Amino acid sequence: RLTVARCHPTSPPAGGPTPGGQSRSRSVPRAMAESAATLKADCDEVRSMLDRATRPNVQRELQRLLGQLEAEYARAESAGTPAAVPAAAPAPANAPSASNTAAGIGDRKPLAAAAAPAAARAASTHAAAGPWTEITTFALDLGGYSSPQITVDIRLKGVEQLPADSVTCDFTEASFDLKVMGLEGKNYRFLRTNLEKDIVPGESSVKVKKNHVVVTLQKEKDEFGYSSWSDLCAKGKRKSKADKPSDPSAGIMDLMKDLYEDGDDNTKKLIGEAMYKARRGEKFEPKDDM
Repeated sequence: RLTVARCHPTSPPAGGPTPGGQSRSRSVPRAMAESAATLKADCDEVRSMLDRATRPNVQRELQRLLGQLEAEYARAESAGTPAAVPAAAPAPANAPSASNTAAGIGDRKPLAAAAAPAAARAASTHAAAGPWTEITTFALDLGGYSSPQITVDIRLKGVEQLPADSVTCDFTEASFDLKVMGLEGKNYRFLRTNLEKDIVPGESSVKVKKNHVVVTLQKEKDEFGYSSWSDLCAKGKRKSKADKPSDPSAGIMDLMKDLYEDGDDNTKKLIGEAMYKARRGEKFEPKDDM
């Protein structure tokens, strides 16, 4: 009669950590948090560069880069905050056996219940903060002389059906950033920096109408009232408030310089002659052929 002895391998105590497992589990969230912090810093720096950029091609490239970085940051942030895993509960007496579960036999309701919260979390998160589809068509109303507001009207079919938090607009004194997320599976963006003149961010607004998004920019009022705009964005570098002259005559000269730089040959010739005679104290009388 033979007796077979079975040897059982030594296993760690129940609930005990696997050697090296605890350090690895702690290092992964730390690495994700560091990656998210780095991406956030990159986004902030690109936004700062975008506010200072004046060339259209440079602005488009910076917008494209910012969209990619924001999408990566959103993914890193969501991956770095996993949902808490509940403690395992003892299996009930009538629970399906392991063999039945593996073969697809037994009650599947717990799986469906576990999948429902995950689907809800995915639905609540907009289809990533990018990539963005740039909005290029819009209607612009600069208003008349001394008009207090500027209106930008963007047509987007079905935009009124989105949740309220799917349409946002961030305002600064020199820019605004409109985002429409999750419209027919796309994320739309309308970003304008280097505005021709300053606006009041706290009094500017965005409103959703049927098939339209209307952005209202509140002009900044100076001692002479609301200034007149010739375009939405400045063609060159904007002047800071410190650079603005307090002398009205100096402001007129600066205006003439701007007209000279942007005008055609005849306009440059006319303004150049007027400025030359103004410096010499002579009266300028334009010729009839001008």
